Amino acid sequence: MRSRIALSTLTLAVSLVACSANPGPPPVEEVTPSTTQTTAATTTTSPPADVVRETIAVGIDPLRNGLNPHLLADDSAFVASLASLVLPSAFRNGEIDRDVLVSAAEVEAVGEAVQTLRYEISPEAQWSDGTPITGADFRYLWTSMNNTSGVIDAAAYNSISAVRTSSAGKIVEVDLHRRLSSWQGLFAHLLPSHLVSGQAFDQALLNDVPASAGRYMVQSVDRSRGVVTLHRNDRFWGVDPALTDVLQFREMRSVASGSDQLRSGQVSFLDVTPQETSVEAYGLMAENQVRTLETPRELQITFNTASPSLTTASQRAQLASLIDVPLVARLAAGRDRTLAVPDFQVPEADVAQLRELSQAQPLRIAADPADDTASAAVRTLIDLLGRQGIEAELVPAELADITTTGLPEGEIDAVVTWRNSLGTPVDVASAYQCPSTPGSPGTSNLSGYCVPATDEVLEGFLAGDNPAGIPDFVRRLEALEHLTVPLLRETRVQVLGTGIVGVDPLLDNWPSGISSAASWRISD
Repeated sequence: MRSRIALSTLTLAVSLVACSANPGPPPVEEVTPSTTQTTAATTTTSPPADVVRETIAVGIDPLRNGLNPHLLADDSAFVASLASLVLPSAFRNGEIDRDVLVSAAEVEAVGEAVQTLRYEISPEAQWSDGTPITGADFRYLWTSMNNTSGVIDAAAYNSISAVRTSSAGKIVEVDLHRRLSSWQGLFAHLLPSHLVSGQAFDQALLNDVPASAGRYMVQSVDRSRGVVTLHRNDRFWGVDPALTDVLQFREMRSVASGSDQLRSGQVSFLDVTPQETSVEAYGLMAENQVRTLETPRELQITFNTASPSLTTASQRAQLASLIDVPLVARLAAGRDRTLAVPDFQVPEADVAQLRELSQAQPLRIAADPADDTASAAVRTLIDLLGRQGIEAELVPAELADITTTGLPEGEIDAVVTWRNSLGTPVDVASAYQCPSTPGSPGTSNLSGYCVPATDEVLEGFLAGDNPAGIPDFVRRLEALEHLTVPLLRETRVQVLGTGIVGVDPLLDNWPSGISSAASWRISD
């Protein structure tokens, strides 16, 4: 199962426009010393002293996979925060990003389109290598999301039917074949298409981000040391450039390491997954401010409707009835404290049929081996099922392989991975909607569930109809079809130590964590 989606290379004629941002220093050409002998006297000058760059160090969780914020395989709190620092977005927090766009609006629908959007990109907007941001970057993200399995928020991009550009790529018109009320969520975290379009989308940001259009740029990713280093993007053209020269993110693998580095001033901020003693240990240090928060991300097990063992809702209910969610949450997370356990109504079912099926073919439950929590959850599930005489086995595989072949071909019965809880129209449509075309790989729907009547309801949600009805819809659908079981809500612990000044003196008043780092400065 090592297949990959081969993305078609898009040949785009893009005329570059002059940008008014301050360019970086011109490249210095290395002069090759002449081999001709000369009697002229030479002088010796001392090399300039190393420039000391102000650096803020931050503790994070170990990196699992790549840095692409659009992939379920890469999705994490840090990757999302990193994307907000280095990648451009049309809108941020529902508001137009005036650094990137001059304007964005609905306009009169063109041709057969149900809805048309028009974006005007700022003339100054550019990538850190000097290449202008253009409609080519919009088109690349759209086509990649529609041609890659295991992406996030596929329903939004599946709604697009065409992307047109004009004015040297600075005017972008987007046609949609179904109405999308929350269209402001489109084109978040654009990628530099001129550098990544020749690669598979799930490999594009595997080891670096080759160009930035945010306040910072990725300088290096050192996986052996567990360090990601960002430098201030000197080509950033917008208002409020980054206040600090360098951000360095360091993997924290234990509470002891985090405490020691906070105490010594080696790091000034932590944003990590809590361990059993995290809050107590960090809070014991008088200089620290500590807060915990829950994110929208959940660890879920999704049942595959293409699996011969889980084809019917009855079979899926049998499996769901054996899952002890609080137990799985504790053992997967490895802690009792700071633990957010999702609500789950356990169905009643006779598991005799599932037991019989598993004797002939053990249930195959997949997880990304780079995700320790997901793998621990699968092992716990296997032990729970074994106590009821149901055979099951762990399938360690990359999520790209799971979503591309394992699930569609019925080789995998279920998968455990992190997903956003279904709180928005795009979330719920992405989880349950049929592919835009039969066999289309661009989907976030891991279960393979596809019912036209359900699609009609989901299209209504996307259009803005009755958003308050989404939670009840999800409850009723899951009670009927048994497609997913939530196992664990993500919890973060953030620690503000000494040495930096953030958006507010009180950590509890910060609207976000690492994503606000461009406004941090070293304290006097």
